[in-house]
Amino acid sequence: MAKRTPALCLLALLLGAGICCDALAASGSDDATFEDILAADDASLLGGNAAQTPPSKPVARMPFIQLKPQDSWTLEICTVAFLLAFLANIFIGRRRNEALAVAWTTELVAPGGVLDRNFALLGPDDGTAGEVLLKDSMHCYKLWASGRRHCQGMLATFNLMRRQDLLAYSVQAVRGARDNLELEVQMSSGSMPQLVLAIAPPATARVMELDSADIKGLCKRLEPTRDRIAQWPERLVVLAEHSSIFYDLMTGQLLGLAFGKDAFQSLRPFFRFLHITSDLAEEDGTHQQVIRLSFSLPPKGDTAIVDRFLSLALLLADLLACYRLSPEQQKRASEARQRLAAGQQEGGVLEGLAKRAEERRLQKLKQEAERLKRLAPDQRARELERKQKLQAKRRMAKMSRKI
Repeated sequence: MAKRTPALCLLALLLGAGICCDALAASGSDDATFEDILAADDASLLGGNAAQTPPSKPVARMPFIQLKPQDSWTLEICTVAFLLAFLANIFIGRRRNEALAVAWTTELVAPGGVLDRNFALLGPDDGTAGEVLLKDSMHCYKLWASGRRHCQGMLATFNLMRRQDLLAYSVQAVRGARDNLELEVQMSSGSMPQLVLAIAPPATARVMELDSADIKGLCKRLEPTRDRIAQWPERLVVLAEHSSIFYDLMTGQLLGLAFGKDAFQSLRPFFRFLHITSDLAEEDGTHQQVIRLSFSLPPKGDTAIVDRFLSLALLLADLLACYRLSPEQQKRASEARQRLAAGQQEGGVLEGLAKRAEERRLQKLKQEAERLKRLAPDQRARELERKQKLQAKRRMAKMSRKI
């Protein structure tokens, strides 16, 4: 009996372990069955929804930059057309200006013309055969004539419209600009007395009073009296250093040629200004004693108008070479130029002083900014606040003084 007891115990243990294994297996099968039921329910639900909703199409991946389809090329076509027109206008405008300058030069230097009768040499004196017209730019051409008494020469400058520049030409056309010819007779040294005289329409006269230093400093407006010149044209401003100079130069021959009331009617549409000076500013030219006559070019082929302006400039050169100031006029002219030179020198000194003061002020501000950078943040803030209060106090003081 005692020998059977351990065997019975071992058998009981084995039976208990078997029972536990069966129980665990049974519970695992139940769990699996439950999971299968849930999966079946989910599948049935999903299947119902899938039956109701069609499968979605795959979404294409969008690019980072999406370009809209081009609806119209109007803007691009207009831009290209404008650029082509601009480039074509450069060549066409240059050719037109060149043809215009050559045509007028051919008329001016024709044998037996005004220039041919009055000057010994037409064109640059550099030995170049056939070269008469000099091209300064696409819209500026120059003609030089020399070999005449009382003057070193005459420079004729064609200031044509900027036909090679489409934008500038459009603006000039809107403003009513025209092709101009400016004659500059450079008088010989000592052949012209000290004087300044200008004649121009009102608008041009106002510009000359502001831009020409000699007119601004030496001339004043003169109203020609009817007892001295009965036929003076209307709306023609005279700026003269002395009234006697104007009346002495306006001889009967000059009035009959250009400045008489009847003679000026045909020249009025073209006349721009006349400027006679013995003190031309350096920025306006290298020669001081000059006669400057500017006028618009008439229609092509109308050389009679141009010949009259040329004759006017040469007649003035002869009159000025023979004209002499009285001792009193010479004294007044010298004193006026001394005052003008002193004023210009004083203005230059004042300008220099102002420039140096501005430089010192900027240097002081720079030093102050560097000093503030070296301060601590709290000290810098206090210093800036103090400066703002000081500036506000100064502004208030200025306002109170104005009141």
